[in-house]
Amino acid sequence: MEERKKPSTAFALISFFAIVLVLIVMINIGVNTTMSVFAGVIVAVIITKILGIPWKEVEKSIISTAADCMPTFLIVIMVGMLVGIWMAGGTVPSLMYYGMMVISPKILVPLAFVLCALTSEFTGTSFGSVATMGLAMVGIASTTSIPIPLVVGAIVSGAWLGDKMSPLSDTTNLASGVSKVPLYDHIHSMQFTTLPAGLVALILFTIAGLHYSGGAMDMAQQKLIMETLSKNFNINLLLILPAILVILVSVFKLPSLLGMGLAVCVSVIFAMLFQGVNFVDLMNFAFNGFSIKTGVAIVDPMLNRGGVLSMAELLVTFMVASVMGAIITSTGILEVLAQNVLLKFIKNKSILVLVTLIYCYIVNFLTAGGQTVSIIVTEQTFESTFDDMNINRKVLSRTLEDAGTLSAPIVPWGVATIYVMGVLGCSNAYIPYAWFIFIVPIFSMICAITGIGMWDKEGKTLRSK
Repeated sequence: MEERKKPSTAFALISFFAIVLVLIVMINIGVNTTMSVFAGVIVAVIITKILGIPWKEVEKSIISTAADCMPTFLIVIMVGMLVGIWMAGGTVPSLMYYGMMVISPKILVPLAFVLCALTSEFTGTSFGSVATMGLAMVGIASTTSIPIPLVVGAIVSGAWLGDKMSPLSDTTNLASGVSKVPLYDHIHSMQFTTLPAGLVALILFTIAGLHYSGGAMDMAQQKLIMETLSKNFNINLLLILPAILVILVSVFKLPSLLGMGLAVCVSVIFAMLFQGVNFVDLMNFAFNGFSIKTGVAIVDPMLNRGGVLSMAELLVTFMVASVMGAIITSTGILEVLAQNVLLKFIKNKSILVLVTLIYCYIVNFLTAGGQTVSIIVTEQTFESTFDDMNINRKVLSRTLEDAGTLSAPIVPWGVATIYVMGVLGCSNAYIPYAWFIFIVPIFSMICAITGIGMWDKEGKTLRSK
């Protein structure tokens, strides 16, 4: 049997750039994202063969990664079901209808940021926040002069802020768990970077919203949309309750999967009671997505959404990206990049935080926005360095989320990006507007440099240096 080779620094760098280059070139020439990531898988497999890595070892890594990703996989399926049912049942149409009645375009952008943050905070899922509150906000935005990419940027920023800070979030629990940091110590540590970044983002979204909206709202279009919604649905305030339920189940600390399942069941009942949709049709809407022809061109694309099938491309991409991440991890090139390249530059705690942030980005971009892989691999790579430099691991766990969790929706070929684009019907033009995600690492470095929010292993505040 061929002996396994350890990748050299040069080989690791060449492999890294080869995979990134393949992804970028394939996407830029118009190849489907899933197939672009699959091309990355092929390159990764070639790397394992060059290194003589046994295929059984690679398969073991793939199976382990797939198991870690399964909860998110199931949540995506349930979100698809929920959106289809909420459309048919009038929940999202009611949210849109009442939102258009009370929301001024001057506050729409910052409100999208705040409401999506609150939804994610209480539900623990950025995906769920995007598909519910985010979808309603995009519908409202379509009646204004505000650019949709700006609104989606605010939605994504809020959704990932709440997800990052929620004790119910899988990434929050993962980052604290692998770092061996108590959950609420981890959340407390994140406040030092997340809250000030959130405040700055809120100010920016408020200014941008005022600038772009100018108070303008197409009243004729708004009236047309509202009339179309009321004509085709029984609009009722009670129909907002299924959306509130998604928040309430988290208050009672139900697991995310169980909570989403309960929301699906209650939403089915509400749809049958208020819209008179029969059970068989609802199940078909849950799988195939809701479909209606209102005769109004601007409304139909807003309503014809949801269903498990609408998530098919995302689920396949998610699966392929997980395989790519697992194979890359099994090659050992990430560890070599960290040990032989990045760790060489670490002279003090500020540089350590910077290098950890950079490494999270590298892993996320290599694994198509794989938050789970990014958090686990980065933690394993840097935990001993944080210990050796007498830095509390809650600084490590925070840094993992500041870059590992937050960079997912800004990877152009990433699973989270494809999800946002699919659910909200937009392009990846929102990425430059996801300001919160770019601001948080700045505060990570401010903390590292000033010593604010930095502690030694015994919990004492570290001095700046």
